[in-house]
Amino acid sequence: MTKRPMTLCFDLDGTLVDTAPDLLNALDSCLQQAGYAQPNHALIRPIIGSGAKAMIKRAFETDQNILTLPNETEIDRLWHNFIDHYTAHIADESRPYPGALKTLTTLKEAGYLLAVCTNKPISLTTPLLQALNLTPLFDAVVGINSTPYTKPDPRVLHSTVQSAGGDIQTAIMIGDSKTDIDAARNANIPVIGVTFGYSEQPIESLLPDKIMSDYDELLLLVDQIINQMA
Repeated sequence: MTKRPMTLCFDLDGTLVDTAPDLLNALDSCLQQAGYAQPNHALIRPIIGSGAKAMIKRAFETDQNILTLPNETEIDRLWHNFIDHYTAHIADESRPYPGALKTLTTLKEAGYLLAVCTNKPISLTTPLLQALNLTPLFDAVVGINSTPYTKPDPRVLHSTVQSAGGDIQTAIMIGDSKTDIDAARNANIPVIGVTFGYSEQPIESLLPDKIMSDYDELLLLVDQIINQMA
């Protein structure tokens, strides 16, 4: 451990929690209500971190039976139905990744500051963490609407670390996507990329400082980064 508390900033969807089942169910529901076909989930999953509208648009872009993409008015209508369904079923099937709860508890007890830094709306982030009993583990939770900034803008990481009571000079980002890697690079902090999240590119190709395939590896990877920073 360093003299000052180390702050670990976690992305949410695809990093802390496997939210894909509930998000894809919400997508299926909003499309079905409007009379559209269920999309191929394998083609949607990699862009889950880009938000609901991106998922809806990808569903149409990959549907070879759709000759004309819906206009923005229709996309907005589908989006509202998506959010309504997702809000009501936010943690039906979503679960923390294996080993996450145990590892986060160990880190918390060891004196690390833990924070969530996500581009998910805070109005959805807070109830999801509460439903999964994760809220007590975090010193700060920052999502869209928490600050004027979103990842990869480094200011959102600065704000997150400050809210947690930490120092950006002793912070690490953990995430699953290019947005997370870029945010960390822009903030000039180390980043650990996870292999099990939602990314259109292999996490290795994004060149994070460390790569994590299982939460059992996180403590060792954090120690390695701390030693390199010393």
